[in-house]
Amino acid sequence: MEPLKSNSELYEYLLLLVSQLRTCGATDLADLVEFATQQVSGMSTEFLGESRIALRQVLEKEQGILTATQRKEISDILSQLGRALDGR
Repeated sequence: MEPLKSNSELYEYLLLLVSQLRTCGATDLADLVEFATQQVSGMSTEFLGESRIALRQVLEKEQGILTATQRKEISDILSQLGRALDGR
């Protein structure tokens, strides 16, 4: 996956993930990610931080629902979020 270039791209990715999780029946995980998307209108650091928390929880709790590719994408995004937040 290419690095995300903006908060808008992260937002779009999170919405896609919410849809994928709901399709798999993982509504609890979808709700976690959806909460993060609702922070987009606030402070940038809050949105990034909530996104990081939600994505970490998805990886911890997904129990094989996601494909290896989806898990890799989430891991890549978590790395990007870590660099962005640790650099502030």
